[in-house]
Amino acid sequence: MKQHYHPLYFLSALGNGGLAVSFFMYFMFLIPHPDSPLPHFDHLRTTFEAGGMAQMLVVMVSIIILALAANHFRLLIWNVRSFNEFKRTSAYQTLKGTPGEVAVMAEPLTYAMSVNVLFILGALFIPGLWANVQLLFPFALVAFLGIGVYALVRYTQYISHILVNGKFPVDNLNQFGQFLGAFAFVMIAVGLASPAAMSTIPWVSVTAAVTSLFFLTLVGGILFFFGGMSLRAILSKGLAKSSAPTVWLLIPIFTLTGITFVRIYSMISHRLLETDVNAPLLFVVLGVLFMASTAVGLIGFSALRRLDYFTEQPDGAASFGLICPGVAYVVLGMFFVHWGLVQNELLTAHSLAHYVVLSPLAFIQVKTIQWLIKLSMKHLASQSSKSKLEAA
Repeated sequence: MKQHYHPLYFLSALGNGGLAVSFFMYFMFLIPHPDSPLPHFDHLRTTFEAGGMAQMLVVMVSIIILALAANHFRLLIWNVRSFNEFKRTSAYQTLKGTPGEVAVMAEPLTYAMSVNVLFILGALFIPGLWANVQLLFPFALVAFLGIGVYALVRYTQYISHILVNGKFPVDNLNQFGQFLGAFAFVMIAVGLASPAAMSTIPWVSVTAAVTSLFFLTLVGGILFFFGGMSLRAILSKGLAKSSAPTVWLLIPIFTLTGITFVRIYSMISHRLLETDVNAPLLFVVLGVLFMASTAVGLIGFSALRRLDYFTEQPDGAASFGLICPGVAYVVLGMFFVHWGLVQNELLTAHSLAHYVVLSPLAFIQVKTIQWLIKLSMKHLASQSSKSKLEAA
């Protein structure tokens, strides 16, 4: 049985999927697509046929996206199988009813990422799919709602147990692991915001927008409810090294909140107000979130280095929490540079200054990939070895 498995290993699949999305940002913001909100196969083909550096960009980024997506689904299948086996062990029964049970939220979180990855793969690599994309939005809505209901059921079971039984070890919450629930719900919220912004079917757009706001409200509640308790415990006992990467969980939450805002605001501007998006407003909102992420990143990096976490990771599953913040920071940075700086004509697209501003994001992306490879070789390889020994 998978006694040594932990639900946080879903974060390994999540990290690969998130990195695939982060490379999609190069197509999103560097390849012209004036006739659609997202780049698709026709735009890639036109750019490829133009030749030169653009052709090399299309080929290189496409290969990276496909490789990361393939690894995402490979690890997703492995995690689903391992988690189902883990549920039949005494270790899972021990986990239930404790603060660590929130780790099960990594499962619906990863499922929501899978839908995003499938959407990107379909748009980029299936010819003619985007011409029928309006037919797909109802299915996307149903998929995200299904994942949302599943996540809500799992989280409600967990939180109701806490509220009814008490005995919750508040003093031991010296990490931000409880924010994993908020991370899962904001991933669902941003997924629902996509059909809200782009679907031309009224009931799909409205349903997606309302439910997206519902899950976004849950995010705020979780951050408020657990944020103070975790900070108090950390100030009293210090950050727990085994769960140290959770200090960066606010970065993906800020990122997905910002993208959700962009999508819902676009829906409101185009459908309800019948006007263009206010670029200066996006500059302020995305700028605040990006600067807040920068502050969290710097503080978290200092704390992790003091704990010597980059040298030694006590918990292999939790260590994959290092990947998502790097991914999220790059994605939010791309949105801020485009919507905040380029759209407000504070930066000229495709100028030398534009690429200089993007270069730190590319550096963080490369470092994130390096860490993903390192952690995968160190911790996933050991999981494979243990599984083989059990089988023998």
